[in-house]
Amino acid sequence: MSRVPNWLTPAALGVSLLVNLALGGYVAGQHLRGDPPGQARGDDRPRFERPDGMPEISRDDRREVRALMRQGFGSAEAELAARREAEQRFAQVLAADTFDRQAAEVALRELRDADVMLRDRIGLEVLGGISELTPEQRAWVAWMLSGPKDNHGKHKKKDQGTRPPPEGEPPR
Repeated sequence: MSRVPNWLTPAALGVSLLVNLALGGYVAGQHLRGDPPGQARGDDRPRFERPDGMPEISRDDRREVRALMRQGFGSAEAELAARREAEQRFAQVLAADTFDRQAAEVALRELRDADVMLRDRIGLEVLGGISELTPEQRAWVAWMLSGPKDNHGKHKKKDQGTRPPPEGEPPR
């Protein structure tokens, strides 16, 4: 049986001590550091900033607007299911082994029609309850129903990059 060299035991103890100190420092640091900003508020949702030009409304007013919007979306479940089916058909046509342009155009038209039906159903349902809202609340509903927004709540530009340059600037 071979003996352990004299230098190995103190070296192993030193390495073990360093690892334990590092682990203890990490655990202590996790407990002592402050909470991230979202958790300090008691809320991990992103903060919503009011879009430019939108009136300030109270929390209760926002609740009423959300309830009306939920009612609109809830009433459109059949249209939403039809839109999802149209979306799946379109995806299947595009993913087929051989591409059939005519079938893709038909599937795309069906998807667009399903989008229109969905937006109309939601819009009509919301219009049914909008007369009970204040002008400020109606402004919020209009903003929400007015089309896609980017991550910052601003409307997406539909013609981005296709506008002619301002006078005096050469075309790009």
